[in-house]
Amino acid sequence: MRGVMRAPLLLVLLGASLAACSSSSGGDVPSVDAGGAAFTYTPAGCAYGVSPPDSRAFTGLALDDGAAPGDPAGAAPVRVRVGLGGGTTAGAPGYADPTTSAAFTWETVLAFNGAKVRLGNAPGALSDVHTGYSWALGASTFHEAHVCGLTAGKTYYYQVGGGASGAEVWSATQTFTTVPDSGPITIGVSGDARDSATTFQLVNQRMRDAAVAFQLFSGDLVLLGTTEGFFSQWLDEIWKDPNDATKFLTLGQQLFLPVGGNHEAQAAPYYANFALPGEGPYAESFASFDVQTVHFVLLDDQAIADTLADEATAHLAWLEADLAHAEANRTKVPFLVVVHHRGEFSTSMHNADPDVVQARASLVPVWDKHHVDLVLNGHDHNYERTKPVTGPVASPVVAPSTTTGTTYVVCAGAGADAYPPGTTPAAYRQTNTGFGTGTPYVGVYSLLTIDKRTLTYKAYGLTVAGGSVAGDTLIDSFALQR
Repeated sequence: MRGVMRAPLLLVLLGASLAACSSSSGGDVPSVDAGGAAFTYTPAGCAYGVSPPDSRAFTGLALDDGAAPGDPAGAAPVRVRVGLGGGTTAGAPGYADPTTSAAFTWETVLAFNGAKVRLGNAPGALSDVHTGYSWALGASTFHEAHVCGLTAGKTYYYQVGGGASGAEVWSATQTFTTVPDSGPITIGVSGDARDSATTFQLVNQRMRDAAVAFQLFSGDLVLLGTTEGFFSQWLDEIWKDPNDATKFLTLGQQLFLPVGGNHEAQAAPYYANFALPGEGPYAESFASFDVQTVHFVLLDDQAIADTLADEATAHLAWLEADLAHAEANRTKVPFLVVVHHRGEFSTSMHNADPDVVQARASLVPVWDKHHVDLVLNGHDHNYERTKPVTGPVASPVVAPSTTTGTTYVVCAGAGADAYPPGTTPAAYRQTNTGFGTGTPYVGVYSLLTIDKRTLTYKAYGLTVAGGSVAGDTLIDSFALQR
């Protein structure tokens, strides 16, 4: 958990902080924010700022200073990744938008303040340069730069790095594509990678081959979120192509949007490793954004599952406001999709755990009230889908259609050790499938396709021999329409 709990008034301060940053027109200038952080990075051309809360214990926060690194080899960027910045107030300036913005995060062995990204339309034409900031966490040095005003659905070449003018140290050139704002797109869905980086690599090979527009990850990337070495190991496995060291897999090529799980436990290394929207004391623990006809909500459910105290109160208040806004916008963006870790109606091992029961009691009424279409979970290491259901939580009711109930999916097999699927009869359960010993599968993953007013969800049993999405087994498929 993060430090001491704070008063609910901080939800108001969070909104004030976002509003203040959204109205900023300046460049990369540090300032004081309302969330207790003494540093704000305001990316040039963006209508938001980035202020790591004091609770993260980041040290040495500094903007790019153009200074030469003492050791160029130590300044070489590693594990370059693409994330998303922005605000969390839908409709406000600076609201998170993966079609026109991106955030780049990387690490260096050397502690220095170089933080730049340069982009262009070709490898030899990277003339669009943006500066960022850096910080230290323990023995690790992180760098991050945000870019706004990009073109939707466009592929960019880019490098990250920094240093003195004319003598910068740059990464190898990678490419990424902003999320398209029209036409059918496919999104990768997975969760729980914590026990096998090799399986996580296999899942990401499928994500590369499926050319997903971005990835959603439902938590528990690593076994222990307080240990930076786990993040380094798991992200290394999806950075470079294991079959060709001159090429890349998905890290830095595809936008990766995780939510925290119980194993991340809101620890500082988790927040250091990923760029996510948000500011204030609870920055990066909740966010939302629109992609074509879908309003996506990302929620770290740790505080809600642990206790209905200050942070949980803030999260639930934000959810209420965000989903109310989304419902009012449903003519334009008809689908509401939520990603969080603990499965409300999983029938596997964690079904009756106190933290799951707490999350279920707190969240199901919110999803019911706002007619959420799809909830994507992890935590129980199998694949499971409910029929469309509504509360009460003690005895869920099967709804007559997918437009009057919420479909809950657990897809948690990106490397975690397998759990047995639930066998106790449950009227609301549509299907469940295991992986691991006794099955053909070493894991599970899913692909979600947006095509105007239809969402198509396909789940696959991950096999080693198949070697591709086409070689894996389709274990479930369904469609939602609005």
